Amino acid sequence: MSQPNVSTAAGGTSTSGDQTPVAVAYLMLIACAMMWGSNHVVARGVNATVPFEALSFWRWIVAILLLLPVCAKHLRRDLKVMAHHKMSMFLIGFTGVFLFSVVIYLAAFNTTAVNTGLLNATTPVWVLIFAAILTAEKPSGRQWLGVLIAGAGTATIITKADFSVFARMDFVLGDVLAMISAMVWATYSMLLKRAPKGIHPLSQIFVSALVGLCFLTPLYVWSLVVDGEPFFTRMDPAWPDMLKIFYIGAGPAFLGYLFWGKGVSVVGPANAGVFMYLMPVFASVLAIIFLGEELHLYHLGGIALIAFGIWQATRKKRERA
Repeated sequence: MSQPNVSTAAGGTSTSGDQTPVAVAYLMLIACAMMWGSNHVVARGVNATVPFEALSFWRWIVAILLLLPVCAKHLRRDLKVMAHHKMSMFLIGFTGVFLFSVVIYLAAFNTTAVNTGLLNATTPVWVLIFAAILTAEKPSGRQWLGVLIAGAGTATIITKADFSVFARMDFVLGDVLAMISAMVWATYSMLLKRAPKGIHPLSQIFVSALVGLCFLTPLYVWSLVVDGEPFFTRMDPAWPDMLKIFYIGAGPAFLGYLFWGKGVSVVGPANAGVFMYLMPVFASVLAIIFLGEELHLYHLGGIALIAFGIWQATRKKRERA
């Protein structure tokens, strides 16, 4: 879910005078990576009973209700500034909340949580590619080599190391969507550079969530009225699924962002960014434990190639940090 530009990719920003111990900040960053990794696992776990429209909608309803008390004082100060950057806030909310939620949950509903987590970890590579296409920032030869290596790792996972799949065009839909979700998050990360300066990260997340809900709400209503989907879940009793929905709203969408922002403010974006590479590790481990998914040799090969490719592509930035 992140990469280059890790100070902004999840809404984090530095604050002066923070008294949080460094050890506590590192624990927060680990917890953040675990919660964001668990998002894929929980979504995969409810795919048979909770429509993805309901999962996307109620996740952000929970997050907004929890965010409002802690960001109200910042909102009063920041709303006027954000009003002068309407298009930037719209694009940030549309990509980071609406589009990403829809694509990542569709991916989780159509492939394993292991694959979703691993393929979504290619975000730094897509940031690099999009920056090369859309901005004056041109990658070095070393960075392009990293892109190719990570791309080979992605292809290994999508094809299950059977590269004849490319000739047959016989792909698993969820794997393709998981890769697209990484592209969407990369786009969101780049758009965050256009966010108004000086606003509190919680204000930005809250308004982004409201923008995203402007699109998630009609999608959810459509699923209820036109498709006849259940209000929450097909499960009876409904409370186990409702607890899971509450978790992904309170955990990955609320506490994850709070912990990320606090961790970045204490240890800095460069040090914090390394912890995001734990996200696919947690997703894989939790999927194996709770969903009974299997880790195959092609996963290990893909992990190795993606990890080395990301390291190669981002090494120059880290050495300068």
